[in-house]
Amino acid sequence: MLIGTLDYIAPEQIRDAHTVDIRADLYGLGGVVFWCLTGAPPFPCVSNVFEIANRFKPPPPSLAAKRPDLPPQFDSIVQRLLAIRPEDRYETPQQLMNALMPFLRAQGEELLSPTPPPPLSNGPANGYTPRIQNILIIDDEPSIRTLCRAVLHSEGMRCDESHGGQQALDMVRQKHYDLVLCDVNMPDTPGTEICKRLREQPPCPNLKIIMMSGGINADIMAQLLLGGADDFITKPFSVTQLQARVKAGLRLKEAQDRGDMLNRHLQQMNQQLERNLDAREQSLIESRNAMVFALAKLVEHRLGDDGGHLERMPKYARLLAEDAARTNQFAGQIDATFIDLLETCAPLHDVGLIALPDHILLKPNRLDADERFQMQTHTTIGADTMREIASKHNFSLAFLQMAMEVMRHHHERYDGAGYPDRLAGANIPLAARIVSIADVYDALRTRRAHRPALSHASAVQMMLHAGEGQFDPALLQIFQRVQSSFDRIHRESLA
Repeated sequence: MLIGTLDYIAPEQIRDAHTVDIRADLYGLGGVVFWCLTGAPPFPCVSNVFEIANRFKPPPPSLAAKRPDLPPQFDSIVQRLLAIRPEDRYETPQQLMNALMPFLRAQGEELLSPTPPPPLSNGPANGYTPRIQNILIIDDEPSIRTLCRAVLHSEGMRCDESHGGQQALDMVRQKHYDLVLCDVNMPDTPGTEICKRLREQPPCPNLKIIMMSGGINADIMAQLLLGGADDFITKPFSVTQLQARVKAGLRLKEAQDRGDMLNRHLQQMNQQLERNLDAREQSLIESRNAMVFALAKLVEHRLGDDGGHLERMPKYARLLAEDAARTNQFAGQIDATFIDLLETCAPLHDVGLIALPDHILLKPNRLDADERFQMQTHTTIGADTMREIASKHNFSLAFLQMAMEVMRHHHERYDGAGYPDRLAGANIPLAARIVSIADVYDALRTRRAHRPALSHASAVQMMLHAGEGQFDPALLQIFQRVQSSFDRIHRESLA
């Protein structure tokens, strides 16, 4: 509020305001710093703009005269900011920041201690033990990295630095980080590309990414969020802003980690219950599976499709899930029980089609916009039916839950452009993401009224290249690895 008032504006502004540059703002900033440290303005107060001309005569005020306890170097910085001639001042804010950096580092070192402050959480909850968070700072400017490290280290966080994008990508593969602070404009690899790679191949669960940039507008900010960033911060930023954004990101990650741990605990309990099934309960499961297949078979007959789609779908799903379970990313989410349930639920994905009218379901040509909208309701019809069953019968709840997820969400897209709920990324249930890949592959390999069946190579090429944004990138890589087995399953069903 003080910069720009009569007591703090630069003297050259009374000559020709059109010729001043950013050094006039630095002059005003020097006056504000003088006022903050001494409680008095640097020059005698003026009542009109013409009195500012008197500042051309005396030398800049001495900070040391009022605050002898401050370092002489700091007095030199303030005097340079308040220099009469603009060319005697700092040319840019970055030069001023570099001049102030030694004082900030000295302050940061005093804040550090052998025993850092406790992390954000105050204690364990639901068996979750908080730990010191690891932060990776990616920026080609050493001063920015130093500032971030000093601020975050004083909050009890461990910080590593990277001056380039490729170096940062190598570091995240070797060490677990909770949050990444990344500059948008990097010399070798743009920050947007770094963010994209971290999202396509997450090095750890729930990694938070905060982008940094100067002079960024609202549209670019929105693009950063769409590209996978969790938050953004504009340069230059204050210590408080940096602390607030980083702590908010870490609190969210901590909550998600707790949720994941709780889900794993519930899965383990469910597995234990499943293992304790006696012979009668096992018989009920087998009867349930038979009824599931019979229900799916009714849909197949309604569609006039006897090409083996129902027999292939559970095999595709099991194959993809078993290979995914061997990867680090999905090892904690997929187990034997999950795979067995998925194999049972996969044939049910299109059960809702049975409720659609014949003129839509059996139309030989492409559907128009209204017909497509009605066709899309098969996802909610099937899921709502299964939900009603679950509300009235308290059994096989794990099966009913997965069946609802597969029915409702197997047409969602990873980029959020699918239906019915426009879910995106990991918000789409894992079972539905797996079934989606199996369903699209089999649909491409199957003849339709408006196109012939595609070859295996053509179907794979279309899914890998033309389907960008449709599938989970990690699952798509697994599909590419096991694609020959998909082809074998399809050929065996037609033999």
